[in-house]
Amino acid sequence: MKTTTPILALLLAAALGPATLLAQPATPPDAASALRQAYAAAGGLTAFKDLGIVRVDITREEVTQEGKTEKSELVVFFKSPGPAPGRLENPALKVVAGDDGSRGWAVVGGQMDTRPSTVVMVRRMIRSDLFAALLPFSLSWEGVTVTEVTAADFNGTPTWRLAVAMERSFFHTPQISTAWTVDLDRRTFKVLRAESPFTDLGKGITADGMLFTWSEPVRLGGVTFNGLQKVVGLDVTGREKTHSRADRHRFTPVSADREAALFVNPVPPDQRPTMPAFQPPKQPTT
Repeated sequence: MKTTTPILALLLAAALGPATLLAQPATPPDAASALRQAYAAAGGLTAFKDLGIVRVDITREEVTQEGKTEKSELVVFFKSPGPAPGRLENPALKVVAGDDGSRGWAVVGGQMDTRPSTVVMVRRMIRSDLFAALLPFSLSWEGVTVTEVTAADFNGTPTWRLAVAMERSFFHTPQISTAWTVDLDRRTFKVLRAESPFTDLGKGITADGMLFTWSEPVRLGGVTFNGLQKVVGLDVTGREKTHSRADRHRFTPVSADREAALFVNPVPPDQRPTMPAFQPPKQPTT
């Protein structure tokens, strides 16, 4: 029987090493460690918080399940770390809405929006538009918790999969799940994918899940964002659908002297809506 030469043995070990390593049980980092390394891989949480006001121009091209293509544009401003103070501008709908950090406001077609829901809804809409685009930094937002880290795989790349839970009213619609998963490359801790599963709205009504991936990285103040975000619809079993969307993001720094003009509530104080006070349920009489 021939013996393997030392050089050949080393080459063989080098070739088999990664596969052997991946076959071994992986010990995931704890949530705090995973987040620290994810933030660092994207430029650091401190650098992100130091960005100040950022303008995000979003151009969307969506292909519906029926094959129809729809395009839209949106401008979002946020003061890092976000989501508020923040501002939304939808030129097509003639809507300008903002949250000064304490409550939301909106102007629609030049008219003040006095609906009580506006007070809380604007921030939820900003979260809906920016949460995926600002990963991993949006994982630091209030109302977001990483509950578990497990070993996983995405397209052949070993990952650490974060189970992410948001508070019930985090997004502007119950169609978006508040239980996501986010995959980090095990070697670099770069965010590779995020998934929001389908939601069951009751009475036989469901909403598609979403699979997010990114490309075309861009730098702003030492922080890495992505210029292209792709979203694919997921059915109730997690299988990809033909429903998809491509979001192009352009990130631009904004001078701090524009903060008041962007975020301060323009609605006169006496016209500002308020959420109705909570009324405890009436107790039965005895």
